[in-house]
Amino acid sequence: MESSLHHQDAPRTADEARRRIESLLDEVADLSDLTIAPDVFYGQVLDRLTFATSAMGAAVWTKSPNGHLLLAHQTDLLQCYPTGKAAKALSDDEAHLFQIFNRGESDVVPGSQTVQPGYDIVAVPLQVAGEAWGVMACYQPANLAKSVRQTYVRITHAFAEVAQHYQQQTLLRDFQQHQYDWKRQLAFAGLVHTDLSYEKTAYRIANEARNCLEADRVAVLSARGAKCRIEAISGVDKPHRRSNTVQKLERLASVVVGSKQTLLYTGETENLPPQVEEALLEYLEETPSKVLAIVPLQLDEPADDDEEKKPRRASEPVGAIAIESIDQLNGHELLHRTEPIVQHAATALGNARAYRQLPLASLLIPLGNFLATIGWYRLPTTLKIAIPLLVTIVALCFIPTDFSIEVHGQLVPEVERNVFAPSDGYVEEIFVKHGQHVEKDAVLMQLRSNEFNLARAEIVGQLQTAQAELDAILVKRSQGMRRDPRSESRTPESFENLSADQLKLTKQIENLIQRRDLLQRREDELKLLSPIHGQILDWEVEQVLAARPVSRGELLMKVADVDGPWVLDLELPDKRTYHVVNAQRESNEPLVVRFQLVNEPGKTYRGQVRSAASIVDLDESSEEPFVPLEAEIDKAEIPHLRHGLSVVGRIECGQRSVAYVWTYQLVETVRRYLFW
Repeated sequence: MESSLHHQDAPRTADEARRRIESLLDEVADLSDLTIAPDVFYGQVLDRLTFATSAMGAAVWTKSPNGHLLLAHQTDLLQCYPTGKAAKALSDDEAHLFQIFNRGESDVVPGSQTVQPGYDIVAVPLQVAGEAWGVMACYQPANLAKSVRQTYVRITHAFAEVAQHYQQQTLLRDFQQHQYDWKRQLAFAGLVHTDLSYEKTAYRIANEARNCLEADRVAVLSARGAKCRIEAISGVDKPHRRSNTVQKLERLASVVVGSKQTLLYTGETENLPPQVEEALLEYLEETPSKVLAIVPLQLDEPADDDEEKKPRRASEPVGAIAIESIDQLNGHELLHRTEPIVQHAATALGNARAYRQLPLASLLIPLGNFLATIGWYRLPTTLKIAIPLLVTIVALCFIPTDFSIEVHGQLVPEVERNVFAPSDGYVEEIFVKHGQHVEKDAVLMQLRSNEFNLARAEIVGQLQTAQAELDAILVKRSQGMRRDPRSESRTPESFENLSADQLKLTKQIENLIQRRDLLQRREDELKLLSPIHGQILDWEVEQVLAARPVSRGELLMKVADVDGPWVLDLELPDKRTYHVVNAQRESNEPLVVRFQLVNEPGKTYRGQVRSAASIVDLDESSEEPFVPLEAEIDKAEIPHLRHGLSVVGRIECGQRSVAYVWTYQLVETVRRYLFW
């Protein structure tokens, strides 16, 4: 078009020139109604303006975001902005044109003095909807006649009106497109927020985002720790998780979400992190997409609790959205259109995930609907607190629950005997060891007593002396009887004395024999026998008792019938006895005790309280009084029974209200320390 304009003949008359200008204006007017790119349109307009005014060149300056004018479109300006002087000339002209831009009136301003030959600029402000957005400049030789300059101003103004019409049409089309996109985004937001089902929300996001963005495929992924998992793919009922495409997309999304940066692929992989590039190339082997965008879905959270403006920070990603297109699209424009979609998708997916993680979520919504029906949300805050509190207290006072008292104890055989030292002495020999099974009256150990040895020696000596004296008396009497009975030396007194001594010695000998027999029995008792058939319970008997001095009544050994019944010896705190006694009085059956072994927590066994002591004992370790209890158990239920195995149990005392069970210890403590 530019070459055709340059080859046209110059008009010969003013009317022909007018018709030529009108024809050029009609052409650009027709162009202004078309949907063409700004570079194409303004190139055509500036070419025709230059031709119509025989100008050195023409340009369109537009307002930049920082408030300055920038040279946006131009034609044939090399003469005005030659290499080496262009920067200074552009700066000077921008200052002059900015004045025209601010005044909003057309005028002719001088060009930069750094370029020779000089030139003037015919400047016409460009406005749309009463707001200036640029300046159309027509570069003319300097020192033109005033009438010529005014003519060029009118012509430039006419072309500027066409440019303004094009800009207005462009803005209108953009507005219509924005309105169309806004309606689709509004529909998208309404659909993805329809309910809180995680699966349904993911599928709605995938399918509706595909329609809004006019992409070929959209996938929604959830972030689970450091990995992403595909939840939905547009147009697919259920993702095939074993397919290479799904697995590689999940890997790529995991890397992108970990970096918290948006990935945009439009055919080049330069400037990508190595891990992202590697995962991207692997995925591209499975898909023909030419454009791929993966955007992390992040929720904005308040950074602090300022009452006024709360800055927001990005939280951990809840997932990602992957957008693919087989056609070559403008990737940056696609990302721009994706922004509102991503915001709604992140919010919807985050809400659905929070709802899914909420315990008893399926019950809370019906409860909320019921409360709204009865007008709960219209009540004052005080009643909202008082009513649930009152209902809870009343319910706790009337709802029954199991009431039990905690006890501690140990497992022991029902038949157990202690072996004591019968006399002072020392252990001479031990015949058993720990864990050995013994029969009744089997020898356990042999004691020795030095006191018994001395007593035996003394008794034997006294017995021998008495026996010798008795033998002497018997000899004397026998000799006296063989003498002459009529001898004068034999008197009645001597005969009676011998008889008395004989009787005395006989009695003494009998006593000594009894003492000897008694001592023998006591010595026999030093051989300790097993009182029952059972098992030795003491640990390291040989090391503890060998050659050990013992005192009379000292406990030396325990023997228990481990093959017989076992019982549970319990210690009931004296301050809890009242509850157990009342429960036993109200029940016709023995109270049940449930207990756990300390070496087997989590498994509960059952027993029955058989008897309770009529005394209160004192725990030596804690100095707390307790009442001994005995409970029956089924030893077949408990593997690996061992004597003294510690247990923690609870005696079932019937049912009481929940409030009583939770607070009885506190109430008793308050009564004991405050009201006594």
